[in-house]
Amino acid sequence: MSSEAELEFEAQIRATAERVFALLSDLRNYDRWLPRSSAFHGTTEISDGPIGVGTTYVEPGPAGVRTGRITRYEPPTVIGFEQPMTMKPRGAGVIDIRVEHILTPSAGSVHLRRVLQLSFSGPVRFAKPLVQRSFVAENERMMVALKAYAEAEAAATNAT
Repeated sequence: MSSEAELEFEAQIRATAERVFALLSDLRNYDRWLPRSSAFHGTTEISDGPIGVGTTYVEPGPAGVRTGRITRYEPPTVIGFEQPMTMKPRGAGVIDIRVEHILTPSAGSVHLRRVLQLSFSGPVRFAKPLVQRSFVAENERMMVALKAYAEAEAAATNAT
């Protein structure tokens, strides 16, 4: 069994690339558009200063703690994160998570491609199919929430 997986999620969002990039990069305000779930309990301990390459953060959750860092920051087209998740209990292993968002602007909308690379080490690798399903569900939820928020915000802005 391979201890790696790559998942892709795509959405066409009726908003500007700049706006969608701003939502994805504004770690301090994710709770504005991404409701908490059984997997996502918020983003905390965000490093001081402007958001960019090297910004660090923590995402605690019931299955483990993600200690993240922005690895790519190219407004408004690419933002990447590295966020290894130490499983609970600690002896269960680590899931190395790499996320990259690629935004391709077009007339009146932006195409968002989210690429998630997972690498499992320790005992958690034996639960890979189950863990991967939960990652798919959570990432699909995140994409739907982002699209809905960005489009509602764009519609409200265009109505004024």
